[in-house]
Amino acid sequence: MSTSPDLVQTLSHWLAGHVDLRRVRDALDAPGEVGPESQELIDELRGELARPDISRPKLQPLVRETIEAIALGQ
Repeated sequence: MSTSPDLVQTLSHWLAGHVDLRRVRDALDAPGEVGPESQELIDELRGELARPDISRPKLQPLVRETIEAIALGQ
């Protein structure tokens, strides 16, 4: 299964503090081919990013879980 390396790279860079949430949102719009679990997490992440009260500490575990699911091809 082919995934977009841009999504994993962008999420990783966000975790490291090198990109802003706008770039994460853009990357989530074109995730490439991902498995059903990854797609579910991507959809959940999109929903969290739409919330006005979202915080970085709340997003970090979801971003890590999304990266892991994509890496495992789930």
